[in-house]
Amino acid sequence: MSAVVSPSSPSSEALPSQSLVAPGEVIAGRYLVGPLMGASHRALVYRAKHIGLGFPVSLQVLGPDVARNSLTWRRFGQELRALGALHNEHVVRVHDAGTLRSGVRFLITERLEGEDLATVLRRGPLPVDRAADYVCQVCSALADAHRLGIVHRNVRPENVFLARTRASQPAVKLLDFGVALFLEGPEQLTLQGCGCVSPAELSPEQLRNPNAVDHRSDLWSVGMLLFEALVGRSPFSGFSTAQILRALSEGPMPLLPLACPSIPPGLAALVQHCLERDPARRPTCADEVIERLERFSSRPGRRARALATPSPPATQRLTALPDQTAS
Repeated sequence: MSAVVSPSSPSSEALPSQSLVAPGEVIAGRYLVGPLMGASHRALVYRAKHIGLGFPVSLQVLGPDVARNSLTWRRFGQELRALGALHNEHVVRVHDAGTLRSGVRFLITERLEGEDLATVLRRGPLPVDRAADYVCQVCSALADAHRLGIVHRNVRPENVFLARTRASQPAVKLLDFGVALFLEGPEQLTLQGCGCVSPAELSPEQLRNPNAVDHRSDLWSVGMLLFEALVGRSPFSGFSTAQILRALSEGPMPLLPLACPSIPPGLAALVQHCLERDPARRPTCADEVIERLERFSSRPGRRARALATPSPPATQRLTALPDQTAS
């Protein structure tokens, strides 16, 4: 589940009408609900604002019927746990969460306006410097997640949000930690139903066992993300499922220089390095990818991995969804 959605035409099919909050309603005594902003497959997202402080937020709601689905609710809690632990400028900030007396579960996050990378790539590939800059910012979020023992497992263009800012270039936010793997957690969620529609989006080791992965699986996804950003399509575009599975297990991997000969050799080599079948042969960490990408970025020398704030002690991190009751 994404913490934000693009402000496209909203759909209310995801939730029954009786589960919705209403514009003008006050949530938890401090958030004024505004108009519907959009919808994901499990939640509706409204514009809202903090009444006392006046700053804009996004209100994400799960209706009672959806929340009663144990897998959906566990994924919601999983995402909240990850977002509560991460303090990086390229991860959406969580302000509040809880449960209303009506049974509506809600999540308050910073409000983002913009579009996801998948939408952008439908218009064509990105210039080299912009692709490198965007993926550097994704790797910043991943580097901090990996240091906390969190593997995202679902890095793809749909989950890379380009938020509009006052600067000339958008700020990248990595979304959807709903199937994140906590390496020290006792229970792991499968990828079933998370929106992954093709094995092309998963690393070879994820296809074998989604829970037997580590941070290097995300680095495979970074290689796929770079390929798609530079070429405008997946390296497996036009492949059948059987062909994808064969390529991931034994066949030759698609080579970036063949798909786009104008890509700088150093950048093409990095993509191939991330797409090594053997995780041990990939880059060692997301910071290494950032270092190699920076010279191709539109902002060379700028360390994209700077933290917004220091991570709190482990005992202060949010590890469970609060069961707050509010009117």
